Amino acid sequence: MSNPKRKTITELRNSIFETFDEVVSGETQLITHKNGSMVAMVPVDQIEKLNEEIERHKNLAIGYAQALRGEGVSTSTLKQKLKKKEKSLRAKND
Repeated sequence: MSNPKRKTITELRNSIFETFDEVVSGETQLITHKNGSMVAMVPVDQIEKLNEEIERHKNLAIGYAQALRGEGVSTSTLKQKLKKKEKSLRAKND
């Protein structure tokens, strides 16, 4: 979140349509309650990208743990499998 705008709930209430447009255009908004708690309003595509990144990191962690346990496949075996998969996908799309 680079330089998010900060608004109180009252400010949000008074500018809901403008705030929505700003968020949709990629601007993060931090909304603060008078008790100090905050929520962030962010565009959905940003959340989706973050979720994809989390999933990639989980998969990397799983792969790393498997490698440490000596599980998984060698690089050469993986390359062979990927080449076969690529060939079958190309044949399917041709």
